[in-house]
Amino acid sequence: MGTQGQTQPNDTGKLVALAGNLKDLPLEDVLRQVYTHLLSENDDKRDRIEDLIDQLQKMEQQLLDEQKEKEEAEKQLKDEIRRQEGSKQLINKLLEDIRRYQNDIEWYKRTYEKRSLLGTLREKLFRK
Repeated sequence: MGTQGQTQPNDTGKLVALAGNLKDLPLEDVLRQVYTHLLSENDDKRDRIEDLIDQLQKMEQQLLDEQKEKEEAEKQLKDEIRRQEGSKQLINKLLEDIRRYQNDIEWYKRTYEKRSLLGTLREKLFRK
C-alpha cells in the first residue's frame, strides 16, 4: 500500500519501471497500481473529451451565428437588387418621358415658332 503514493496520475513511466520489479512486489500491489494508473488515464481522457465537447459546441454556435449572418447578408443583397431594379425601371421610364417631351417641344417649335402667323393661318384654312 505504501507504493500507491508513488504513482502519479500522468506518470506513464511508472508502470514500465515496475516491469522489472514485479518479483519484489505482491500481485495485489501491482494490480492496484495498474488500476490507479488506468483510473488516472480514464479521468484525463474524460477531461479531454469534455474539453473537446465544449470546443465543438462553441464551434457549432459560431457556425450557426455565421450562417445567420450570411442569410441576413443574402437577404439584404436580394432586397438591394430588387430596389436597384425598380430604380432602373423608373429611370428608363423617365428617360422615355423626357424623349417624348423633347419631341413635343420640337413639334411645337416647327409648328408655331418657325412658321409665320400667315402661313399657319393659311394652312388651317385650306385644310377645311
